[in-house]
Amino acid sequence: MLPKYLFYIAFGTLILSGCGLETDDDEDDSSVTTVVVDVNQSPYLPLTNATQFFYTETGGSPGAVEGSVTYDLGTSNSKGYSVYKVAISGGNVDMELYFRTTTNQIELLGIDGPLGVSGSASVDHLRFATPIRLIGNRSDQTTAVTADVVYNGAPEDGTVISLTYDTTNTSNETVSRSDWTELELPTLKSVLTADINISVGGLSLDPFPIVMNFYFTKGLGLMQHSGDLTSSAGNEYEIKFHDLDGLPNLIAFDQTGSNVEGTSSFFTLADGAIDTNISSTEYRIANLSALNALGWLEIEETNTDVYSVGIDTASDALPDSLTSVQVIFENRYSSGERLSASVTLLAP
Repeated sequence: MLPKYLFYIAFGTLILSGCGLETDDDEDDSSVTTVVVDVNQSPYLPLTNATQFFYTETGGSPGAVEGSVTYDLGTSNSKGYSVYKVAISGGNVDMELYFRTTTNQIELLGIDGPLGVSGSASVDHLRFATPIRLIGNRSDQTTAVTADVVYNGAPEDGTVISLTYDTTNTSNETVSRSDWTELELPTLKSVLTADINISVGGLSLDPFPIVMNFYFTKGLGLMQHSGDLTSSAGNEYEIKFHDLDGLPNLIAFDQTGSNVEGTSSFFTLADGAIDTNISSTEYRIANLSALNALGWLEIEETNTDVYSVGIDTASDALPDSLTSVQVIFENRYSSGERLSASVTLLAP
């Protein structure tokens, strides 16, 4: 069992950032709540407050879609555990996804963004009574749902909503950026296939099918996402990773130990238009022992207070397939603040 830390959250009096306990400054909640916070998150979805991912929508301009990550204080208080909001906006995409990420699981708690379930009804602000677990294969699962329903053009309060769903995982697909010539990233793909069942005033509407595809990469998080949330056929939207901000830049090597796609041999933090070195004086590597045990990844603290990274190409443990590993940086002075980085080794 990995450690958990018990915190008392009082909005406006305690602010921690990183992969531990965090607050969303936009949230207006003055109550004091006991929250058990999982400092250790899933390596496939490490979330850090006040950071951004930039995506490219299919057919859109590179990086025009922003995925803004914030710690959702109100939901975290009510649930008793950490909940993060990922607000995705730009181009034809405008939605918010609510996640809980723990050591071995990624849970989807809600979706904001209108879903047109029929010609006469739409739903928004869906919240699942039982969170949907995205890691693992499951079938014929059901959860109650609360949502805002508009029926025949007017808000409707007398509704009963449920979601029947399956989740399937695969790990044989990769994601890439349009301007990358060599680099691909391995993913865990999770597909959510569901029917939304709505009863309005005793009248049951036809079940409405939705599909959501999530592509997660170790150390980075949500690298690609697509979905079909209305009656239109096929994926209505698809976004792919372009860049990030407020987080460590990705690093990639080929089998000769050379960096690819202009990545660095030093861990750096994306900070607007400037990349800054991650200081070994300020951050330690929390999972260094596990990384050293791999036998092929070489991380060193230099005499200039930065971390260098390389590949031992002569190691018998060198992977012969596309591999990404997570590197966790923990602030030496601010307990609970963590940043997640990713190192990828290309296949031969």
